[in-house]
Amino acid sequence: MAIRVIAWGMGYLGKQGLLQIIGDPALELVGLHVSGADKRGRDAGDIAGTGPTGVIATSDSAELLALGADCLVYFASTVGRDEEATAEILPFLEAGTDVVSISHFDLQYPAHGDPRHVAPIMAACERGGASFLLTGEEPGFAFGQQLFAILSTIARLDGVRIVEMSDVQGYGGTDSLLMYGFNGDPATQPPMFTSQVGASWHIATLRGIADFLGLAVDGIEQHWDSIAVDYPIDTAAFGEVQAGRTAATRWRVTAHCLGRPMIRYEKILRLHHAAAPDWERPALATGAGVTHKIFVEGAPEVSEELHRPRGTSATPTIAVNAIPFVHAAPPGVLTQMDIPLFPPRQFGRTTARGESA
Repeated sequence: MAIRVIAWGMGYLGKQGLLQIIGDPALELVGLHVSGADKRGRDAGDIAGTGPTGVIATSDSAELLALGADCLVYFASTVGRDEEATAEILPFLEAGTDVVSISHFDLQYPAHGDPRHVAPIMAACERGGASFLLTGEEPGFAFGQQLFAILSTIARLDGVRIVEMSDVQGYGGTDSLLMYGFNGDPATQPPMFTSQVGASWHIATLRGIADFLGLAVDGIEQHWDSIAVDYPIDTAAFGEVQAGRTAATRWRVTAHCLGRPMIRYEKILRLHHAAAPDWERPALATGAGVTHKIFVEGAPEVSEELHRPRGTSATPTIAVNAIPFVHAAPPGVLTQMDIPLFPPRQFGRTTARGESA
C-alpha cells in the first residue's frame, strides 16, 4: 500500500520535491500546502508540470490535518520564521503523522540545536507516536552519510576539511541569496553569518561530526569573505547585478579538538563562474551545479569530489527517498546517525517536461 503524503511549501526546492512525490510508486500524494494566492486552488500536477493529480493546493492547514496522512514533507523555508515553521508541523506530529523536513536545521543534531525549537518537536513526537527527520544535502548527506562512510575507512585522523562550492547564477532562490549578502555591499557581513541561522546550520553540524568521532569541541572559529566583480552579471534571482556588488561569498567554520583545528567546513558560492578566481574550485567538474570536496588527513589520506550538475535538486530528493524509512521507524527524532542509505524508486521515467524526476 502506498504511503499517503502531504507536501508543504512550493518554492524552488518544493516544486522539485513535489515532482518526485508524484512520480514515486511507493508514495501517494493526498495533500498540498501552498502560501501564495497564485498557487491556491490549482491541481498539484499543474504546479509540478505533470498531468492532473486530483490533489488541489490549499492554504488551510486544518483541512490537510484532517486527511490523516502518513507523512508530511516540509519544503518551506524556516529562515527568519523558526517559531512559525515549528508551529506548522507540531499538530501533524501530535496527530501521528510523521514529518520529513529539509528546513528545521536545529534538528540536524538535536543535542546541539536551539532547545526552543528542539524540545517542542521531540515532545510532539512522543505525544503522537510519530517520527521526525531533518535531511537534505548540506547540512545532511554530504556532511553526514557521505563523510561518515569515508571516516569509517580511516585508522588515524589528523584533520578533516569539507568544502561546498556552488555556482548560483541560475538559482532562483532570492530570499536565500539575500541571506548570504548577494547583490549587496561586499563590506557588510550578511544575516547568514551574523544571525543564529548560521549556528544552527553549520556550527551544530561540526559538533555532530565531532560526536561521531567521539571528540569534544574546544572551540569554534568562523571567518566570512565577500567579493565583487568589475562587470555586470545576469542572474536568475536578481536580474542584472551591477559591478561592485557582492558576487562571491566564502564562509569558513573550524572546530578545534584536542587543542588544534580538527574539523573545517568551507562554503563558497559564486554568482558567476569567474568570480573569486583565487578561491578553491572544483578539480574535475566544470559548469553550474554543486560540488562537495572532502579532504581527510591521516592514515590513510583520502580526498573525494562529488559534483551534481543540477545543484540543489538533491536536497528535496533525499527527503522524499527517506519517507518510507521514516514512516517505518520508531517514534522520535531521527538523525544522520540513525538513517540508512535510500535507494531510488523510479527507473527510466521522465516527467512531462522531459527531465529526469
